[in-house]
Amino acid sequence: MDATIILVGTELLNGMTVDTNSIYIAEELNKYGIEIRHKLVVGDNIRDIIEAIEYGNSKSDLVILSGGLGPTMDDLTKSAISEFLNVDLVVDREDYVDLKGKYDSHKLVLEDKNLREAEKPYGSQTIPNDVGMCKGIYIDKIAAFPGVPRELYNLFPKFLKLLISQEKLEKNIYIKDILVWGIPESVLETKVIHLFGVKGIHYEFLVKDYGIIIRLQTISTNRPIVDKITLCLYEVIGGNIIGEDHERLETSIYNYLKDKKYHISLAESCTGGMIASKFIEVDGISSVFKEGIVCYSNESKQARLRVKKETLDLYGAVSYETCEEMLDGLTTDVKIAVTGIAGPNGGTEEKPVGTVYIGVVVGDRKYIKKYLFNGNREKIRRNTMMRAMFEVLKILKG
Repeated sequence: MDATIILVGTELLNGMTVDTNSIYIAEELNKYGIEIRHKLVVGDNIRDIIEAIEYGNSKSDLVILSGGLGPTMDDLTKSAISEFLNVDLVVDREDYVDLKGKYDSHKLVLEDKNLREAEKPYGSQTIPNDVGMCKGIYIDKIAAFPGVPRELYNLFPKFLKLLISQEKLEKNIYIKDILVWGIPESVLETKVIHLFGVKGIHYEFLVKDYGIIIRLQTISTNRPIVDKITLCLYEVIGGNIIGEDHERLETSIYNYLKDKKYHISLAESCTGGMIASKFIEVDGISSVFKEGIVCYSNESKQARLRVKKETLDLYGAVSYETCEEMLDGLTTDVKIAVTGIAGPNGGTEEKPVGTVYIGVVVGDRKYIKKYLFNGNREKIRRNTMMRAMFEVLKILKG
């Protein structure tokens, strides 16, 4: 079975919104051996949506649309599906009652235009939406979902369950992701390419803002081979591996902190709370995270972390000495302190833009190092965040 993904929304064409839905959809379908033949992006124009459905229907077994299911005049996906299939749009009584209950529970008025959220092409199966108003629909190998990512993530597993039962699909694809950080992609390939010669296993490098994913994809019966390759990867680049599959730096660190019964605190200057924000994304982090202090000004460094005025006057805020005193101002088993010049202004010949000091303490081990990161303000701050967390993980892993 293969599929065409259609993303609906003018905001996707003009750059106002970045598409992440098709990535999620493709990855979930691939697990069941459903290949993505085409991906189309169309604006909020009913003729364009119908043409996209016609194309997808002629080229693949399954058409999946994301976006255009809401109550406003530019939400045209259901109308396009109805016209393509030559069926009426109807309001199902059960769907209406469910929608009315959601509006009542939020103390909202259900206006006439909101009835469009309960409409569906005649004969459609509806897919419940636990986090939004509009349900998904499935009819004649055409499925449509809201464009809001969190709603799609709620609906799509239910649709997959329905599709699997109807098409007798089996999860015969095995995917192993190894997440790597701190090594350039070209160097990474050189180090590990000799491990990738087994036929029947597809290899690729996926560069993300949280690291590089080495993906190994094959059929389920080849899982033991993939496991052996994974062990070899650890032998070659184990110091740069920060997680597997859905693990990320922050979740890996959290798991180590929890196992060791450590607590962590942060002193952030140039990153302005980015590290704390990344940790707070982890469910359960409150059991190990004590505090994150954004000490952007010199006054804050002195008042909140007891950095000496003499240190700041003599060495400056961006210095080894200041970073060390920022660390000393924290009280947990694990500490991170960062101070730097993110730019675009503020650099000098001695301390150019991108100069950053990162300090880490884990138990009785202390690490402070000067870095010079390239790029714009956002990239420098992100690299600082990632490097600081990476150094913590390295020490925790021993």
